[in-house]
Amino acid sequence: MSNRDKFKSSIGFTDLLFNLVIGFVFLFVTAFLLINPIAKKGDVIKKAEYLIVIEWDNFRNDDVDLWVKDPQGNIVSFIAKAAGVMNLEKDDLGYSNDVLEKRRNGDTALILLNREVVTLRGTVPGEYEVMAHVYARKITLTKGAEGETLYRNDGEGSITAQLIKINPYVELHTVKKPYIDEGQQISLFRFTVKENNDFVGISNAPSAFITNRNRRGAYEPFRPGGN
Repeated sequence: MSNRDKFKSSIGFTDLLFNLVIGFVFLFVTAFLLINPIAKKGDVIKKAEYLIVIEWDNFRNDDVDLWVKDPQGNIVSFIAKAAGVMNLEKDDLGYSNDVLEKRRNGDTALILLNREVVTLRGTVPGEYEVMAHVYARKITLTKGAEGETLYRNDGEGSITAQLIKINPYVELHTVKKPYIDEGQQISLFRFTVKENNDFVGISNAPSAFITNRNRRGAYEPFRPGGN
């Protein structure tokens, strides 16, 4: 072996091997991301074109249902939570299915939130009708200074209804309506869209399409006084 061979280094070979490993790892990570893209904040809501939201008094144990009818006659509600491009995200029953938050000390607290949301994943051109049905007004057990008392929700409540366009985000319409009676049907608003999900406008013409058989097995008549 010559003196020159004694001083040869393997650094070049090591660098080459290292670069090959780095390249392989990069290609593997890229392929993995393409197969399983990282979920971005807001991806879920971006898949909807419109949101229809109702909220009612959080301190009332009332069961209010959101109903929406599309231009093709499809109706979404607690009876049919998916119809056409519409989807009811949650059937809010009042206190009974509110979220229990677990605290650090092991206790749980009821998060009072009365809200129902219908998402439109796309739109059919034409007019949509939005209504609310006061399915039940329940007796609520409350704690007072002298212990537990029964309180009946017989006072006037209120429903706030909102129409939101997602892309771009715009709060298009908000209306507040009172309610008093169990079984009351309330016409909230109508809205019209055209091709490409473009919003046209709002109409306050009354609606009366809630005629499906409800969970009690009886038909609820439309009450004009509830508009």
